[in-house]
Formats: sequence, structure tokens, C-alpha cells
Amino acid sequence: MKTKILIAIAAFLFTLHVNATCTVTTDCGSWTFEDATSISTSNTSVNGESVLIVQDQDGTVLLQLENCGNSVETSCTSTGDGNDEDFCDIIPDFLKPFFGCE
Repeated sequence: MKTKILIAIAAFLFTLHVNATCTVTTDCGSWTFEDATSISTSNTSVNGESVLIVQDQDGTVLLQLENCGNSVETSCTSTGDGNDEDFCDIIPDFLKPFFGCE
């Protein structure tokens, strides 16, 4: 039980540390969404007009665009300081012995 709790805490801390930025590019422009780990797009027709809907990983609508053409590109990248960090670098010192970190 103790190990499961520690793993849950470490996983939570790791997810707080990892950020991503997603970008959507259309014929109308480019938009960047901080804190989005993934995005999805869909085209629908509303009253005869094409509507592009952009949603994040939680299903939250981030953007709605009308009549922006059919070209849609999406990309998501991790953000950080450029250093490859080890798991042991981001967990608190008191948890390190439980995960074999020196």
C-alpha cells in the first residue's frame, strides 16, 4: 500500500513537470495552446458555413473558426529547458530512496 501511494505521488509530480504546447495552423492563421498535451480538430457545417472546432485532451473547445478553408495542420511538442531530465531529478529528496535514486 505504501509503495502504491508513493508511485501515485511520483506520477503526479512528473505530470506536473511535463508540459506540452500544441499548435494549429489553418489558412486563416496559426494558434498556439500552452498546457495542451494533445488536440483534435473537426470540420462541421453550421447553417451552410464550414466550422473548424479545435479541442484539447479533455474535450474543451479551444477555438472555433468559420470558413478557413480545408488546410489544417496540428503539432504538439514538449516544452522545457532543453535538458533531458531523469525521473530522479524531479521527485522530492524524501522519495528518492523508495525509487532507487541516489
